[in-house]
Amino acid sequence: MDIFIGQLVGFLLIIALLWKFVVPFLRKTVKSAQEVVDQQVAESEAAQARLADAKVAHERSIEQSKVEAQQLHEGALEDAKGITDDLHKQADVEVKRISEHGKAQGELTRTSMVRQLRSELGLTAVDGAGKIVRDHLADPANQSETIDRVIDELHEMAQGGQAPATVPSSSELIGLHSMHAASRESARAISHEFDSNTAGASSQDLVTASEDLTEIIDFLQHHPVLRKKLTEDEDFPALKKQLVHRLFDGKASPIAVEIVASGVVQNWSQPKDLVPVLRRQNALVVLTAAERDGSIEQVEDELFRVSRLLDANPQLASLLSDFTKPADKRIGLLGNLIGDQVSTHTWHLLSQAIRLLHGQPAESVADQLAQLAAARRGETVAHVVSAAELSDAQKERLGGVLAEIYHRSISVQTEVDPSIIGGLRIGVGDEVIEADIATRLAKAAETLPR
Repeated sequence: MDIFIGQLVGFLLIIALLWKFVVPFLRKTVKSAQEVVDQQVAESEAAQARLADAKVAHERSIEQSKVEAQQLHEGALEDAKGITDDLHKQADVEVKRISEHGKAQGELTRTSMVRQLRSELGLTAVDGAGKIVRDHLADPANQSETIDRVIDELHEMAQGGQAPATVPSSSELIGLHSMHAASRESARAISHEFDSNTAGASSQDLVTASEDLTEIIDFLQHHPVLRKKLTEDEDFPALKKQLVHRLFDGKASPIAVEIVASGVVQNWSQPKDLVPVLRRQNALVVLTAAERDGSIEQVEDELFRVSRLLDANPQLASLLSDFTKPADKRIGLLGNLIGDQVSTHTWHLLSQAIRLLHGQPAESVADQLAQLAAARRGETVAHVVSAAELSDAQKERLGGVLAEIYHRSISVQTEVDPSIIGGLRIGVGDEVIEADIATRLAKAAETLPR
């Protein structure tokens, strides 16, 4: 009985706790759920109302879209018609333009073809004339006639006084044209003093002096500070001359030392002009030696031929001009080629020039030496190129005619070049007389219509 009562009390206690705590929570939860349901019902009714409104608006939009589509269709038809009309007009204009352009292009093509045909016919005629001329000049007698004809034309020029004497005639100017007046006058003063001081010197003494002068010039080229000292202190010429004697007396020929001493007391437009003038005077020393032993004409001829050789072999000239390479090797290269084919004086001039090159082209230096040799003899060099060797009589006559034109003695140096076909190409200083057949054919081709 007690157990039952205890269980009943426990049961009642549990019911009381449920009633107090669980039932209020459940009531609250049920109420919240009911409110949510009511809200959803209200929202559903509102959504149904909006759906009805949307259907009405949709139907109204469909009707409006149909009307607008009809209007767009009608507008598109009108635009298409306008575009079609514009395209037709543009097509007509374009067809007319293309037609006119085609006519112009056709005319241009026709003109170009006519011009090309004329040019081709002209070139063919020139080529044919060239072949006829070459065949004609294959006969040595005819070849010689072209040379005589050129000499006759030059003679007529000389009689008419048509050629001005603009080529320098004195050795005093050879190699000095790039210098200003003060340096040119200094170079001439050194040359005159040398001629006065060495009037009785032998050829061997002059060659020895040239060898020593070469060493002194090379020394000056490698000592810029000393070179600057010897050229810039113009207020103390006596001290500069004394310095030269202290440096070189007893070590070099008195002639060589005196040339350098004469150079340092001169006034120079630019201090750098001293060394080129000394190199030039060094060549004149050797040419004077050749003049005194009677071989200067041979030296001139050999120098000219070496200059032609270097002109025809630019790679060899470049190797000889490369002053960054040892001078002895460059001189050895030249010696292997021509050392035993030229005279002693010519070899001295060429080897010394190669040793003292410092940026100058070897071919230009060799040509300048040949001009110095000719000018030393009182002549101007004429470089004559012919397709065949000139006879002695032709050389003599040509020299006489050129002397009449330039009013001085002319030394004729010849070169054979079969490519000029016939006639002569003559260069005197900076002037060139192109009286050769190849040049005349080329000029005829240039005058053809293009």
